[in-house]
Amino acid sequence: GVQGIMDAYRGVFRTPLTMSYPTKFTEVISTAASYARHEKEVANDEGKLSYTILLILTAGNIEDVKETKQHLIDASKDPLSVVIVGIGDTDFSGMEFLDAFDPATDNGRDITKFVRFNDYKSYNALTEAVLDEIPDQLVNFYYEKGILPGQDEGFSVDMVEVQEPDDDERTFTFLG
Repeated sequence: GVQGIMDAYRGVFRTPLTMSYPTKFTEVISTAASYARHEKEVANDEGKLSYTILLILTAGNIEDVKETKQHLIDASKDPLSVVIVGIGDTDFSGMEFLDAFDPATDNGRDITKFVRFNDYKSYNALTEAVLDEIPDQLVNFYYEKGILPGQDEGFSVDMVEVQEPDDDERTFTFLG
């Protein structure tokens, strides 16, 4: 859960890895979109569906707003949602565009959620805020593809498989 994510985030600072600037998300968004396409193809070959969620923890504002917005628009055709959590006391006003998607004027679909960590007093409230747009984003993706929910007589909840996020073999297979 969120506690595990925060423990991993704090664990980064117990290693030689440090946060750096400028803050750019374009490469990780493109990589996640490519990964989402790859996982979709693998799932399709098995007669299944796949949807990917990218979680970005940041301590700074995005430096390349136009480029990031274009990468998000490009990624919106893939089975992907991007959740960005701003951590720390930074003024994240430069991130407002991430939650300002307007289908009347913006291309693509809404795949992004930005949350300020310090705005939440409990992990439960933070979890709810982080995940609240994911169901609609997932449904909208499949709806646009003409894949509608239906009642499958042979379906059982026991058939739902959630893969572990740290499956190195899967990641290394994708990354080469």
